[in-house]
Amino acid sequence: MSTIERDTILTKIRLRIRTLHNEASNQCALIWLDSDALDDSIYSLRTKLLLRENSDIPCYFYNNLELCSTKIQKLKQDEVRLLVIVSDLFVEEILPIAKRCSILIFCSNCHQYQHLKKDHSNIIEICSEHETLKNSIQRELPLLKFNLFGNQKVFSTRSLPSAANLIHNKAYFSYMLFVNFLKRIPSTDQAKDIMLDRCQHHFRLDNHTLEEIDLFRKTYTPEQAIAWYKKESFVFSSINRAFRTENVTLWYIFRFYISDLSKQIENAHKNQNWQGILQLYRGDAFISTEEIESLKSNINGFISTNAFFSTSKQIDVALMFAGGIEEKLSKQRVLFEITVDTSNLKNTTFVDINEFLGNDEEQIPFIYEDEILFNVGSVFQIKNVYFNDEYNMWRVEIEATDERIDSIIERIKHMEEKFHNTNDNLLFGHLLIDMNQYVKANSYFQMILKLLPKSHYDVPLVYDYIGDLNMYITNWNEALKSYELSYKIKRKNSHSYRQTVGITLNSLGNLYKSIGDHCQALKHYFKVLDYQINPVNKAITLLNIGAIYIIKKNYTKALDRCLEARDLIHEHSLIAPGGLVRCYRIIGDIYFAQDDFDQAKDFYFAAFDLSKNSLFDSDLQRIVCVKSLVDLYAKQNMKQQAIDFCSRELNFYEHCLTKDHPNIAHLLMILAELYEVNEDQRIDYLQKALNILEENRHHNYDQTANCFKLIGKFYAEKHLYEQAKIFFKKTLEIQKQIYPNKHLIIKETQYLIDMINV
Repeated sequence: MSTIERDTILTKIRLRIRTLHNEASNQCALIWLDSDALDDSIYSLRTKLLLRENSDIPCYFYNNLELCSTKIQKLKQDEVRLLVIVSDLFVEEILPIAKRCSILIFCSNCHQYQHLKKDHSNIIEICSEHETLKNSIQRELPLLKFNLFGNQKVFSTRSLPSAANLIHNKAYFSYMLFVNFLKRIPSTDQAKDIMLDRCQHHFRLDNHTLEEIDLFRKTYTPEQAIAWYKKESFVFSSINRAFRTENVTLWYIFRFYISDLSKQIENAHKNQNWQGILQLYRGDAFISTEEIESLKSNINGFISTNAFFSTSKQIDVALMFAGGIEEKLSKQRVLFEITVDTSNLKNTTFVDINEFLGNDEEQIPFIYEDEILFNVGSVFQIKNVYFNDEYNMWRVEIEATDERIDSIIERIKHMEEKFHNTNDNLLFGHLLIDMNQYVKANSYFQMILKLLPKSHYDVPLVYDYIGDLNMYITNWNEALKSYELSYKIKRKNSHSYRQTVGITLNSLGNLYKSIGDHCQALKHYFKVLDYQINPVNKAITLLNIGAIYIIKKNYTKALDRCLEARDLIHEHSLIAPGGLVRCYRIIGDIYFAQDDFDQAKDFYFAAFDLSKNSLFDSDLQRIVCVKSLVDLYAKQNMKQQAIDFCSRELNFYEHCLTKDHPNIAHLLMILAELYEVNEDQRIDYLQKALNILEENRHHNYDQTANCFKLIGKFYAEKHLYEQAKIFFKKTLEIQKQIYPNKHLIIKETQYLIDMINV
């Protein structure tokens, strides 16, 4: 490589490092520069009190321009966003220093400096009174603290399970389905404006980037997607940051460009002549230690790229990217060595950038990089991970693969057929729920409600989804509000919603069943059958009715309803396998309730085996099947068999799910209840479960409350009443949030607290 080529690439690397790895910061600070700032005068004390009371960020006060300038430079180097309040004495001097800071001028004559606002867009307001200063701070602080990307962890790759289990990994499947969904959304001016408006707001103090955004808005066409990506512009940094933080809400905001870029890579890949085996390289100086450990423990496992994945044919280029920063303890330098057997790949798409854009140096200033760009979601198998002393960095050998991806694609096609009539906006929210992104799903649906006219057809459907996600997290009070709003609209316009009103009624029935109001549940389930519903919803409703009949000990009616549902499921093969799993399990419950353990065992194992073969590893139904079999063993005094079975399942899930997955907490709690005699083992399992649930409380409030309650009972049995009281109070706090007022379960927990007080 010549000196010119090397210098050219180094120039690009500096730009790339600044745009890609200058992580967006959530840190903010306020600076007040005034000759009286450090005095004890009433004016100074009042101003400092106002600044502290109306901001929750660090405040710095200066009466010296030089000291203030030094502080501003230091904070800017640390990527801290600044709100600078300056008096008239220092206005002219501070403007060149605080170019990318938000500025409020606080002076006696607000008209004197109005002319400065024309040339300095970062001057937010000119205030002459404390009240107007207070209002300006309250308006500006939320904008200052707003960060398009948030303070989120960044990951270059996502670990995947073994190829054999890949199709059962819900997180990866939902991720791929989501990417596919983004590709299919048609590009519209509205989608482009949403993306650019958000970027414009985020970069509002960066004039150079604002000019880029304006140019993109005026000149961009889908045919320029790759060309714009290759520019070191806001597009490159924003798209990669959005993917690497795994913030799916941002993916949706950038859907316009992601769709164009992904499609252009696919089309270019088809048109380029790929032969033989490619040896590619990628250097990265910002891999976290956590990510390195994940790669080391996953040899022969799989990773998926969390962004569009840039590689080079030249190892020297990759090494320069890997060595482009000062060493940091929390970050590791990594050289990825990538083998690509083009003859064995059908679904992995990539593009030779030089070949695509041409080798004209005026068109591509940095052709020496020899870049091969992989599409988002590409899968690689990890062959080896080791530290290389010669290069003083980690070397990760990976190989591009399509293994098991065909199965994923087939399943995605099936899902797309299932949802082909679903509004894209609703499908996006549905996918967020499927990916367990409940907080983001709720924010998304609330946003949709604000955007849609009140008379829009989708409004009650959005309320249904909000109710569903609250059912998933067991916040029944919020679920009830949403379902009732949906039902009210659908009932008022019954002709328009005749096909979907049954779904809302069924959901209301599920809610009442969950809070123990079985009469109301049965009433709503029977109402569903009054409507012309499709076979899927009818089968689900019959199973729900059967479950209520078990509680009422009417086993004959329960079995009749379940068998009718089973016949419907067999007749209509498009019904998701989860329906048949639930059917077998409920029939097992019927026999279990009558102490017919042999029949119960047959149906429980039928449900368990089917769930393993057809449901995602993270599906809660699989845990419910485990619980049914554990209860069956325990009821027959086969406790050790129950413990062994549950322990095997726990071991399986600890290997295929993340260590803090809520389903692991469910299994730990099941095991804890089996250790009635071994108190140390019981409390150990409960504490481990609680640690997970506390991290994921918004995933299952009721289970978290139950865990608190079980720990409270443990301490009460040990006569450690003050500790027990703490956990019972935490239980009550959650229950009051999710259950209706005066619900029996709230009274029971309050009674436990009252007994301790006595």
